[in-house]
Amino acid sequence: MKRVVRILFITLAIIVVIFTIRFIIGGSEDDWICVDGEWIKHGVPYASKPETGCGDVE
Repeated sequence: MKRVVRILFITLAIIVVIFTIRFIIGGSEDDWICVDGEWIKHGVPYASKPETGCGDVE
């Protein structure tokens, strides 16, 4: 019985670590992305669409 509890605890710990890494290192999924000179909504961004040009390098 102790072995089963230990395996479940280790599995749960691994899952928590994976999710923590994914959300901390992975960054925000809700953002505006510049594609072919146009702002494309990705997810549900809190900020409004950027007013500045997209992809313009001067």
